[in-house]
Amino acid sequence: MKFISPYIFQAYLTCPREAWLEYHDIHSDQEHEFLALGRLMHEDSYKRDRKEIFVDQLLKIDLFKDQMVAEVKKSSRHINAAKMQLAYYLYYLKHNKGLKFKGVLLFPKERKKETITLTQELEEKIKNLLEEIKDTLTKDRPPKKKKIRFCKTCAFYEFCFGDEE
Repeated sequence: MKFISPYIFQAYLTCPREAWLEYHDIHSDQEHEFLALGRLMHEDSYKRDRKEIFVDQLLKIDLFKDQMVAEVKKSSRHINAAKMQLAYYLYYLKHNKGLKFKGVLLFPKERKKETITLTQELEEKIKNLLEEIKDTLTKDRPPKKKKIRFCKTCAFYEFCFGDEE
């Protein structure tokens, strides 16, 4: 089994089907308006602090700000998945690099930020989620499509529901 990237980890928390598709190299429409908007916001925010750092060619850390790992997000709409993605970064850095950091989620459009600390409870939650994710990703077929509130803005919408319209 290949490594579960932070993107796949976060996608699973929102939609296990999306995570399965991406993991199996079935990629969404990269020109989708919401993906393009996210990339633009990512490039335009925190330019002075901007220091993308790649760790083991697996993690792409947006920047380090005030001695914390910072992740920039377009909006807080998927805040729980974003928190867990950042916690996964912190978990990886601690267990694979021996580095302990706090994290901060930055939502420039909303002028919000949220600090994340990797607690023992959060580490246990990540370990359990990794097992659950591995179980889903190793199946021969993706999870069944299921409409959730995030579907309308998803770059996989046409793939999953195009035949229904």
